Amino acid sequence: MKYARRTGYIMALIIFLLVTAGPFIWAFVISVTPDHAMFAPTSDLFPKKIIFDNYAELFSGGQRGNRFFMSMYNSLRATGITLCIGIPIAMLSAYVLSRMEFRGRKVIKNLLLCTMVIPVMATIIPLYRMFAVGDMLDDIFWLSIVYVSSYLPMAVWLISNYFATIPKELEEAAMIDGCGRAASFFRIILPISYPIILSVTLIMFLNTWSQFQIPLILASSMETKPMAIVVSEFMTKDTIQYGLIAAAGMIALIPPALAALIFRKYLISGITKGSVKG
Repeated sequence: MKYARRTGYIMALIIFLLVTAGPFIWAFVISVTPDHAMFAPTSDLFPKKIIFDNYAELFSGGQRGNRFFMSMYNSLRATGITLCIGIPIAMLSAYVLSRMEFRGRKVIKNLLLCTMVIPVMATIIPLYRMFAVGDMLDDIFWLSIVYVSSYLPMAVWLISNYFATIPKELEEAAMIDGCGRAASFFRIILPISYPIILSVTLIMFLNTWSQFQIPLILASSMETKPMAIVVSEFMTKDTIQYGLIAAAGMIALIPPALAALIFRKYLISGITKGSVKG
């Protein structure tokens, strides 16, 4: 029984690695495979000759490379604006919902929970109409505001649940010592809340970085197109450059992969601690 259980664990681990890491490995293989070998009638999984022409094209300073790195810069700008606006608003809103008693507080929290299940495509047409009337199309700032409004319910819900687990006696003791509510928030609540704040920051970063549907409608110029849109444009009605798309995808993975590796220990702990109370 002991060996059978261990074998089951090993098989489950292998399947998990194939499902999670397999697509990334396969994308890298495609990115270094010559075009003629990619469609060759063979059963070989790996190419006999490895090339880095697709990466060289992206870094050569040509039109496609410039478009790709410009789109990565646009994604970084949108991500930065989203985090700078969204995280402070989420923290303050979560503090109010978790610490202050007022009429309608539970209704607001339940409404926040309900907004999480509304699909993007249900609101994208009204959003486009609003942006068109307000002359806000093709603007990184207003595009980031849409991201903030999309992620704010989830962020407020997680952070407020985390704040609710912090004993109120800590704040009361700080207030007795002469601290006001605002001072106690910055001196007591924030220093012990960094796991949930970092995890929510990471979630918002990853979601903003990979956005496709919203900018597809609201951003049509090269000055605002994010990375996901530009990579999809490497596929036209006449040709599909699989190697170039795979190479661009591997490069685009670097920022979120680094962020996930650096803050990975806060991601799970923050989410679990932020979801234990309702």
